[in-house]
Amino acid sequence: MLPYFFFTKLLTGTGCVTVLAGKGGKPVSKAYRVAPIASYPLLMSLLSGYPVGARVLGDLYEKGLISQEDAIRSASFTSTSGSMFVLGSVGAVILKDAKAGLIILIAHYLGALLNGLLYRGKKCARPLVLLPPLDASSDTLLSDAMYESVISLGLVGGFIAVTGLLGDMAADLLSYMGLRSFRSGGTLASGLLFSLFEVTRGCVEFAAFGASRVWTAAFACFAISFGGLSVFLQSMAFLGKTGLKKEKLLLMKSSQAAVSFAICLGLGWLFL
Repeated sequence: MLPYFFFTKLLTGTGCVTVLAGKGGKPVSKAYRVAPIASYPLLMSLLSGYPVGARVLGDLYEKGLISQEDAIRSASFTSTSGSMFVLGSVGAVILKDAKAGLIILIAHYLGALLNGLLYRGKKCARPLVLLPPLDASSDTLLSDAMYESVISLGLVGGFIAVTGLLGDMAADLLSYMGLRSFRSGGTLASGLLFSLFEVTRGCVEFAAFGASRVWTAAFACFAISFGGLSVFLQSMAFLGKTGLKKEKLLLMKSSQAAVSFAICLGLGWLFL
């Protein structure tokens, strides 16, 4: 993840977003009624996964390259997992089903893109944002990019560790209260519970549930698209500066998970 953070910071700092926004920005702008530069965090999110899209979007807003309204709208479709995680970690390792991994990835990406249409709002006049020219002359660009990337990586790792612990504590507490299905591995309840906290653990629990390939893929897609508390906190750490409310982000991720789940279920019935 560190290389992704580092190179996206370099691209933003050198003004390469000007080129990216010019090449692929128009379709994104028309579809979601946002500034063309929103295509940049979308591309980085699809390539790199959580929480790179949120971090890039926050950087663009901080540099004045995207308006507050456009940044908030863009958050609805620039929050995705990466193909390496979905195909490799989930499909090949956790599910041991490469075809299911591909179905999950397609449904996850389609769900994010369709989710953005739910939050595009009405057409409105937006202030003109002048994109910066290409500039790699800053003496501290490399060191600043590396420093901020290391800090971001530590923040992400910290949230993953804390939310994983909270998930185990919640499962233990519910088990102590007599709800043992939340603690025992391989139940639907444990899968849903851990999906609320951390993506990978949720996928592991769903894989152990023993449902059909179609339902297992759909539940894993739900967990990946929702992201859990871990992705939520990571995203808010980078998007809080845009004025995005926690309730709005939670709504966006919930609808994204629901749409992706439905798409994955349909694709699973057709191709699995």
